[in-house]
Amino acid sequence: MPDKQELHQLIDQLPESELPSGGPAISSFSSPRKRRLIPEMLARIDDARANRSTGIPHDDIVREYRS
Repeated sequence: MPDKQELHQLIDQLPESELPSGGPAISSFSSPRKRRLIPEMLARIDDARANRSTGIPHDDIVREYRS
């Protein structure tokens, strides 16, 4: 399990383009009572539900990581 220093390093490595989605996600951990889904996240959830994928077969994933 990462400690706070390791988490800080991960945050520092986030590309600027990910900050709009990463910020609210990280904020939700520090204040559980204030957890709310932002409209952008709700839209992404709706999109994922509407465009379900069959996924990637397990064997393909294993093969990818073994090569």
